[in-house]
Amino acid sequence: MIDHSVALADYDRLAAIAVYDLDHPELRRRMDELSVRSARALGQPIGMVSVVLDSAMMVLGASGAPGLLESGGGIPVEWSFCATAVVERAPYVVPDAANDPVQHDNPLLLLAGGDACYAGVPVTTPQGHVVGAHCVIGLAPTEFTEADLAVLRAGAAEASALLEEYRRG
Repeated sequence: MIDHSVALADYDRLAAIAVYDLDHPELRRRMDELSVRSARALGQPIGMVSVVLDSAMMVLGASGAPGLLESGGGIPVEWSFCATAVVERAPYVVPDAANDPVQHDNPLLLLAGGDACYAGVPVTTPQGHVVGAHCVIGLAPTEFTEADLAVLRAGAAEASALLEEYRRG
């Protein structure tokens, strides 16, 4: 696993997250719908929209995720594949997590039965802060294509627009 703690603790990025009403039920419902659409479009069992804080990843919307993820609670940021997409400000793809040199010992793999794949793209505010990721997770190794990433990019743009609708004040 990768230690992203310094990069994720950026005050301006965290302040950008704080302006959104992340617990609004309608925002959560709409993020769930987005997650369903992306998972179906890419033929994967799990779709998700996350917000990555400095020490935890919050799930804003999910489809097909194990209870730990779909409950809307958080997981330790050290376990978060999405944190890498946030820190790198770029798509993060792990075709075969069990054999990935970085993710092979990630505790989330236990939830997936040991085999998993991940593809996620950053969710960015209009001001340019990367606040989370839109991703799909599969339960078998999968090679993701540029067309797959385009679906996720479109979903990330939609997630960003949804967040703006739930901006406080």
